[in-house]
Amino acid sequence: MGAAVAGIAVLAGSALFVTASLPTSGVAAEKSIHGDVVYHEKVALPPEAELHVQLADMSPTDASVRILAETRVSPIGKGTIPFSLDFDGKDIVPGHTYVLQARIAAGDTLWFVNDQQYRIDPREPQAPVSISVVIVRKDTDAVAANPIEGATWLVEDIYGSGVVDDAQTTLTIGNDGEVSGSSGCNRYFTKASFSADTVSFAEVGSTYMQCPPALMNQESKFFDALGKTHSYRLEPGKLLLLDDKGQEILRLTQNG
Repeated sequence: MGAAVAGIAVLAGSALFVTASLPTSGVAAEKSIHGDVVYHEKVALPPEAELHVQLADMSPTDASVRILAETRVSPIGKGTIPFSLDFDGKDIVPGHTYVLQARIAAGDTLWFVNDQQYRIDPREPQAPVSISVVIVRKDTDAVAANPIEGATWLVEDIYGSGVVDDAQTTLTIGNDGEVSGSSGCNRYFTKASFSADTVSFAEVGSTYMQCPPALMNQESKFFDALGKTHSYRLEPGKLLLLDDKGQEILRLTQNG
């Protein structure tokens, strides 16, 4: 049976909520999560930009993430965007880990993502839930002169293998060389040292949240690759981190 679709008009922000749930037995969604998504950067989003908020089950052991429901909001206001996400309570499995994840995209271009986990108990939804997102694409007025420092990158591949879908692993390198981001599970921090086209990262520090095995394994590989990084190469929209033999160990994208 096809996904259920419902529209809700919000007069205050003239926003249109479109909530799509995964196929169910045909019973209408019986639970709802309300909240907002917040971004602080002053950027001019294109008019076609949409907010996507998903309820995801992080517990499957096959390295996949099961999406239970998704809502889209368009057009997008500035700064704070309200959302409402409906889902069927019968899809909730006791003992599983559930998170909310958000992104702002325009077509195939990703602008903002959440870089930390927002766990929720769908059996007793909390309202409102506030989700902060960080920029992964900057408009031409905001792009730093140095294409690596002052930018946020999203990891696509680690050691030639793809990453867990919808578990964003990010790398933000400040203009002072300070590095921070999300491993897809924990927040982390380190320091980048540059010389010509070489770059190395100091020992990584991080928070200690426990996540599903697939995410913990990905985090371990990501931190290991950072420690082995020796140089980098830029391709259109891509940052490649290389080991001391010039082999690609991390591939990242700025999505524009």
